[in-house]
Amino acid sequence: MFTSESEIMLTILVSTVLLLFFCGVVIYFLFKYQRKRYSHQQEVFELKESFNKILLNSKIQIQEQTLDHISKELHSNIGQLASLININLSELLHKTEEKEIVIETKALAKSLLSELKSISTALNTDYIMKVGFEKALKNELNRVSKTIKYPVNFNVKGNAFSLGPEKEIILFRLCQEVINNVIRYAQASEMNVNLDYDNDSIKLAIEDNGIGFDIDSVKKNREKNSSTGLLNIEKRAKVINANVNIVSKINYGTKVSLLISR
Repeated sequence: MFTSESEIMLTILVSTVLLLFFCGVVIYFLFKYQRKRYSHQQEVFELKESFNKILLNSKIQIQEQTLDHISKELHSNIGQLASLININLSELLHKTEEKEIVIETKALAKSLLSELKSISTALNTDYIMKVGFEKALKNELNRVSKTIKYPVNFNVKGNAFSLGPEKEIILFRLCQEVINNVIRYAQASEMNVNLDYDNDSIKLAIEDNGIGFDIDSVKKNREKNSSTGLLNIEKRAKVINANVNIVSKINYGTKVSLLISR
């Protein structure tokens, strides 16, 4: 009887050990499978992110080539035509009695030529690389301030440093996108641009006192309304690893803040 009970206890003990061993093996292989699956998903995600970044970089390069081509066309072709118009008007001035009209038209042609030159410069990638981001942004703000006829304040703090030509070109185009949105939609009476060099990073803020907008609503409906402004800003910021924050309140204006590391 004692022997039988011992055998039963031994059988139970061995069965328990075997069951625990089997459960441990199952848990081990499940853990290993989940880890391998997670690693695979991570690799797929990284490959997808890498592909999207390469694709976005290619699109930006194509855009830069297109803008550079437009810049040269404006300068060489349309600019020359505007110059010829001005020359012909000078000739006409000596042969007509309507001198005031000709003089006024000459002034308009001169303004057109000046504006074409400014736009050509703003689109020219080589120019941005040559003068650097800060000066290119200052020139762009000077150009648009003549068009919008309200104050554009540009404040710079800290010791300037370069982010490198590629980053600076993308950052400049991003700023152009924001400034263009302010001009087109904000209905503002003032714009403030603050550039702060802080050790190894740049803080940039573009703020207006316009009508503002509902950010959540715009993001939700941007595909439906074919709105690409915010999307372009986010995409360009992503390419240069910049943190972008957009704060807007209806009737209180909008502020776009960027933080970019070297």
